[in-house]
Formats: sequence, structure tokens, C-alpha cells
Amino acid sequence: MNAASTTALPSTRGGDRSRLVAVLRGEHAGLLAILVVVAAYFAITSEYFLSSRNVTNLISSMAVLAILATGQLFVIVTGGIDISIAAQIGVLSIVAVDLSQSIAYPLALLLVVLLGAAIGLVNGLMIVLLKISPIITTVAMLQALSGLSLLLTGGQPRRNFSNLYTMLGTDSLLGVPLIGLLAAAVLLIGALLLNRTPLGRYSLAIGSNSEAAYLSGIRVRTVTASTYVLNSVFAALAAIALSSRTGSGLPDLGAGIEITTIAAVFIGGVAWGGGRGSVVGALLGVLLIGVIGNGLDLKGVNSHVQVIITGVLMAVAVALTAMRRGATR
Repeated sequence: MNAASTTALPSTRGGDRSRLVAVLRGEHAGLLAILVVVAAYFAITSEYFLSSRNVTNLISSMAVLAILATGQLFVIVTGGIDISIAAQIGVLSIVAVDLSQSIAYPLALLLVVLLGAAIGLVNGLMIVLLKISPIITTVAMLQALSGLSLLLTGGQPRRNFSNLYTMLGTDSLLGVPLIGLLAAAVLLIGALLLNRTPLGRYSLAIGSNSEAAYLSGIRVRTVTASTYVLNSVFAALAAIALSSRTGSGLPDLGAGIEITTIAAVFIGGVAWGGGRGSVVGALLGVLLIGVIGNGLDLKGVNSHVQVIITGVLMAVAVALTAMRRGATR
């Protein structure tokens, strides 16, 4: 790597600390303030919002979205996107249920994660070797996996309600749902990877300027493909967690969640086109979407209204990010 490399690689010294500071002021202050106001509103207007049962349900429902947003973050900061997440969850949940009934549970989970990595690798190789756009590549994967799920099941759900299989999605430790602890672990791993490893630094550099990153000695194709593998590994964990929570695997288990995941990442301040983003921001996006959805559910608001609100939040977040980038030029 030549001397020019220093200009292409975003510095991550003290990155974890700076991200936390950014939550309190500057980068994420506005989003945090909105989250606090929204949560306070629902806490005041609904007697059930802060109940232990609702908080537990809220954590469980947001956990899968948090896992997926962490993986999607790495893809988006390189300038890519993955539309196939929902279809991945569908087919991987089916495989997870089937394998769990025929082989040892830990081995079944390992094979599901490896299958997820293989799906991500195919996505990544199609993008970096065949030069197919990320949107077209992942939409094609979505179609292929959706068809495979229907072929495997005939559209009928797979069931596994054994205590061992549903433990991750339904049990808790010291009052905290296990699925929430899994999400916390994924978020921590994501933050460490983004702020403390070459994968994170190189991903941000590629998103900022892929040509400059290449000239600096970064293996752009390898890093880009690796982000899709990581994304699909996290999708496999999400599939296991979601199927464990419902006790089932079916083709449309994750229907629509890819859009919500992408929305959470952009609401969290990730720049359209890549080069900028944080796990903290993605988490705040997940929390805002989760709190709004839960609060509106408690107030009996039509679910279609929630979709509209999510879309508006995403549009506003992207617009504000674009305006901020333009103001700094």
C-alpha cells in the first residue's frame, strides 16, 4: 500500500468513543431527540407502553430488525444494497426447521449460517466479477430464493415447536429476551468490525471513492464481496431467531422486512451512495421505527399508516443527509 493510502482510509482511532459522543451531540442529536419525544408521547398517552410485557415484546420485535440492519449497513456504506434479505430469511428459516428435526441442533444452526454465507458470496461475486448492479443482482436472488422456498414447501409452513428450537425466540435471561441478547451481540460485533478492523475502514473508503480506494491498494472486489457475505450471515442469524420465535419456517416469513431494514439504516444517517454510516445510527433508526410501530399498534392505528410513516421518515432522512453533504462541500 502506497503513501496515498492514508487519504483513502477513514480514521477509526477512538472510533467507538466518537460514535457515542456523536449520539449526544452533532451527528445523531436530532434523531435521538425525536426518539425521546416519540417514546415520551406514547408513554404518556398509553398505559401499556412501559409495561414489562410490552417492553419485552418491543425488544423481541426489534431484535431481528437490528440484526438485519447491522448487516445491511456494511453493504450500503460500500455503495451497494441488498434487496434479497426477506427471501433469504424465508428459505433459511425453512432449512433451519428441517435440519433441526434431522440432525443435532447446534450443527443445524451452523449449516444454516454457512448456507447464508454462501448466498451472500453468490451475490457478492455476481456484483464484483460480472459487474451486475447490486439492485439487479439482489432482486434476481430474491426471485430465485422465493421460488426455491415455494418449491421446498409448496407454500405450506414448516413447524417445529420443540422447547429447544423455540428457546432463542421465546425464553429470557434475567428478564431480557434471549433474542434481544443475540441482537446486542450482533450490534457489538458490527461496531467492532466497522470501527476497529480493516473490513470496516476499507468499506467506508470504497463507499467514499472506490477508485481512490483501489489506487491506495485496497482489494475493492474482495472487500465488497465480503460485505455481502457478512450481511447474509447476519440474515441467517435473523432467520434462525425469527423462526424460533414463531416456531415455523415459511417462504414469506420475512416479507417486507428488507424495506424496513433499509429504511432503518438510512434513517440512522447512512449516506446514500456509501462512505458514511455507523452502527449506532442504524440502531437509532431501528429504535425509532420500532417505537413508532409499537406505539401506533397500542393506539389501534391502521398498519398501513405505519408503512406510510416509515416511508416518510426514510425520505426525510435521505434528504437531510444529502443536504448535509452538500453543505460541507
